[in-house]
Amino acid sequence: PGTDACQAPARVAISAEALEAASCPDLVGLQEIGARLEELLAPALERTCDGRYAIAWQDVESPSRQMVLTRLPVVEEGYLDIANFPWEAYWVRVDGPHGSVDFLTAHFASSVNDPPCAPDLCPPVCADGISTNACHALQVVDFFDARPDGARLSIAAGDLNAGPDSPTLATLTDAGFVDAWLAAGEAECDPATGLGCTAGGSQPEPLVGMDTPEGPGYDERIDYVLVRPGPGCTIRAEADPFAATPRAEPRNGLWWPSDHAGVVAALGCA
Repeated sequence: PGTDACQAPARVAISAEALEAASCPDLVGLQEIGARLEELLAPALERTCDGRYAIAWQDVESPSRQMVLTRLPVVEEGYLDIANFPWEAYWVRVDGPHGSVDFLTAHFASSVNDPPCAPDLCPPVCADGISTNACHALQVVDFFDARPDGARLSIAAGDLNAGPDSPTLATLTDAGFVDAWLAAGEAECDPATGLGCTAGGSQPEPLVGMDTPEGPGYDERIDYVLVRPGPGCTIRAEADPFAATPRAEPRNGLWWPSDHAGVVAALGCA
């Protein structure tokens, strides 16, 4: 309360600027949406990208809610309750210019709350003893595998709290999901320079580096856009960091919209 949810009004305003600068992506996934952000996002979006974003999400009792912003017509949507509180995901099926697209945004378990699976914690698709984080990938694959046919592209995106060489990422790529960052020819995260990285770093207080122009000093890549092509589709991808530079001047003391960098990807079928 003393910082108004980590300067939430400034973060929402800077995020809106970043969406405009990224040419208003058709689908946007946001993680960790608290009550204060809920209050601020809807009116801010009415003034952003010609007011064309619709909000899709479910108001559940959680400090870590997920939200989808879409400029495409929603055909279906729903909440996916992945293992262990407060981790969760939200999904939509939309009509895109080249066919239906399934898009899911998720926040997987972090190291501070990643217990091993047990029958009272994880669903049967996850073996006892694997981490909650690894279970989340299995649940997402199980969800997409059970979806009705017809999606031209299936996209899983968000803060997966897992490195590129982790079992979690292996589960998704083994199931046919392509890492858009690498598919676009971008270099893997360089911890020494921060290039290609999305999180980690020194995280200086008080607002996790958002109040310094240098930022948190990212040194790992744990935020992704992963895409699985439908029948007859070969992925084309271009990717860039999202909100990867500070504002020219701070807004209410903040230079950045978040304590993570995001990823923006242009996806299509060849």
